[in-house]
Amino acid sequence: MAQKKGTDASGGLSYWGTFTAKNMRDEYGNLPFAMSEKHKGVSDFNQINPAYFQSLDKKMQYMSEKGFVPLLETVRRDAGPSWNAYYDFNETFARYVQYLIARYGAYKFLFSGIYLDWIPKEFSLTAEQFNEALTYHLNKYGPPPFGQLHTALIDHSTYTTFGHSKEVPWLDMHSVGNKPRDHGFYGAMDTLFHLNPPYPAINFEPYYTGWNHEINKPGGETPPANSDRDNYFARAQMYGSVLSGGLAGHVHGTAAYDTTTTGEPAGARPQIWDALQYESGKQMQHLRAFVLSEGARYQQLQPNHNYLHPQKSKASSVRGLDGWSFMMMHPEKDFALLYFENKAELPKISGLKKNTYYTFQWFNPRNGEWKTPEQLKSDRRGNLTIPNFPDNSNPASTDWAAKILQSR
Repeated sequence: MAQKKGTDASGGLSYWGTFTAKNMRDEYGNLPFAMSEKHKGVSDFNQINPAYFQSLDKKMQYMSEKGFVPLLETVRRDAGPSWNAYYDFNETFARYVQYLIARYGAYKFLFSGIYLDWIPKEFSLTAEQFNEALTYHLNKYGPPPFGQLHTALIDHSTYTTFGHSKEVPWLDMHSVGNKPRDHGFYGAMDTLFHLNPPYPAINFEPYYTGWNHEINKPGGETPPANSDRDNYFARAQMYGSVLSGGLAGHVHGTAAYDTTTTGEPAGARPQIWDALQYESGKQMQHLRAFVLSEGARYQQLQPNHNYLHPQKSKASSVRGLDGWSFMMMHPEKDFALLYFENKAELPKISGLKKNTYYTFQWFNPRNGEWKTPEQLKSDRRGNLTIPNFPDNSNPASTDWAAKILQSR
């Protein structure tokens, strides 16, 4: 039977010099579905390949035993056109989604209804089509039985792509991701934080260390892999995303994100065992220590960048990752977390309690070291003048984080 236009994903669709359909075989060469005997080059979306899921079973079990909470995705966007062209998409896709939930629903995981980091017109279904199919699944089968959060890996923002609440009933966790991997993320993250009703929000695809790609160049830069600048970009995106409202978390990525044993040698990409040694990955642990330094109180923090004067240095660019400052403050005005990018100007802080003593403490995001705390007092308007950056530079010569606590 002749192929319908835009549906042959058997060998990878190439256009604009890039592939949009990737080889998604497991380490044994298995595909998740059998190939159709009726439609050449198309998967039979009515028939799973048991061997593929037996392999996945071992990975899910191993991650569970080691304490990992994986992001379990259904399919890439590439599968949509052929699936929709030859099958009842809503019915069969919903059945497949339910199969994954039935097989893995007792594990702790985040569920991504669709991998939709890009929506090329001829090589993906629309967001509306995926939303319709996932809503069909929810109405027919219900949500995951143990309350796993349902989200999507997305291009820019799940809110701008799908909407919110009743517009996208299957989704109960928002995300940003893919692009722009610079200051352009933070407005989207702030918007997610202030949606009503409130949903948790996460950055799934910020800056990737070691990746030379046009969407991964803040300010047009491509620093050497694992260099100080490369690791700084990942660190800045991490703290900036969380302190813009992404309290659900942050995902660290490297250029080795899609190489497997079936695709070796990695070629232009680093080997996974090399990328795992990047300093950026080791520095993620310090974010946890910083945010949880006052226990669960971080959960009540709210983005208050408007209380920083200035919040952006005069020379900073939206398309870069230098010169901005971030702050989340507790509604009681007795606790705040701050992050200052490289080249940030030392700001005055407003919005605090009047004539009140606070403890101010610098935090080094490179090694997790807390500096000696200092006692400061806000003025009669609730403004606080903070000390110079630890190296006495202004603007900052590197990035710093800080904590403010009302003195007891």
